Amino acid sequence: MTQTKCDPGKRKLGSLARGLTNTGFLFSGNAISAVISFVITIYIARILPISEFGSYITVISFVTLFGIFTDFGINTVIIREGAKQPEDTHKLIFSSMGLKFLMSVATMFAVIVFALFTPYSPEVKALIVLMSVTLVMGGIGSLFGAVFCIYQDMQYISIIQIAERITFATLAFIFLIVGLAVPGVILAIIVAAFVSLMLNLIISRRIHSFKLNFKPIFDRAILTPAVWFGLAGMLGLIWQQIGTIMISLLSNMTQVGLYTPAINYIGIGNMAVIALTSAFFPIICRAVHERRISKKEFSKYLGYFAVAGLAAVGVTYAFGGQVMIFAFGPKFADSIVFINVLIIGFAINLLTIPTSLLLDATDNQKVHVLNATYMTGANIGLNWILIPTIGALGAAYSTTIAQSLGAVLGIPIALYFLKRSHSL
Repeated sequence: MTQTKCDPGKRKLGSLARGLTNTGFLFSGNAISAVISFVITIYIARILPISEFGSYITVISFVTLFGIFTDFGINTVIIREGAKQPEDTHKLIFSSMGLKFLMSVATMFAVIVFALFTPYSPEVKALIVLMSVTLVMGGIGSLFGAVFCIYQDMQYISIIQIAERITFATLAFIFLIVGLAVPGVILAIIVAAFVSLMLNLIISRRIHSFKLNFKPIFDRAILTPAVWFGLAGMLGLIWQQIGTIMISLLSNMTQVGLYTPAINYIGIGNMAVIALTSAFFPIICRAVHERRISKKEFSKYLGYFAVAGLAAVGVTYAFGGQVMIFAFGPKFADSIVFINVLIIGFAINLLTIPTSLLLDATDNQKVHVLNATYMTGANIGLNWILIPTIGALGAAYSTTIAQSLGAVLGIPIALYFLKRSHSL
């Protein structure tokens, strides 16, 4: 068995305490990273004209849309299986590394090809090609980062995330000062992605030693469940990112720029959600492996998320818009209405978290594909109708309606499958 340097004493913590501790680590890292990102984004927005700022956001959104194909659910399977038997982590990483490298390189070339056929300007296309290299670094780096989730050493995820954000913010600030504009910001993203990759590699191998392998291995035990995770993740990413992309295609870069402060605001809440779900996912995987989750326990957590959603809406309507305008400046005043619409969808989406975690932990990820399919279809269809008429506001309405549909239909569907599999 491969020897690890992980402290066994950590495993003696209770599941709830461990989950809350890890949530604290991840949320702290996400919060600090969010503040850094928020500050540098404000600086970029104030320095650049709205149209150039919109071009920058379009490049990021376009490349990010393809990011799911660098993994396609493999990491989730590794974390789930590794959480059950951490001693097998080296086998899981070794078996997946070559395939993930191949997928990442193929995704990079796919981005380049698709970019050439878009109606974007030559400058935007060139920036998309330049930034596509981050897909390879991110795809491999996320595999190494799975070790932290398996061993529940979430503090390293936070440390690396903060280091990456500091690197990006520092370089972006310098490059903008010297007049490199949007290309300089994209270059800063590339350097920061490389720093993140190296930190993930070095630290993860200290926790659990594994060999590097760039030869693809097609392990059906990993690939079969990963496909369903990947399909659900792909559809979920599309309906989350498609708004910005469709605004850039059906409207103009100014509308993209105006939409961005709202997306940044909601992104802060999404970071908290990611921290919570990432921390509790390995714990829930082990829990459902050992016992059945009671209806009372499930209802309790559903109530917690309902209260959190109401609080988010209340705070946003009271202070959110004003805070964003104070930060970004009066030229983004039209962004307030976008924030007020999107926060409702965010609050409703919180209600789906308990069932989503249970579906993934109990090998019911196929249900995610069903839910994500109609959500994605609804979002794209509504965007296609509303954006040409009312611009970015149409994207905000489309996202919120899709999230509402996901809760109204998704929760009952998830409960049906969880009860049928005797997991709830």
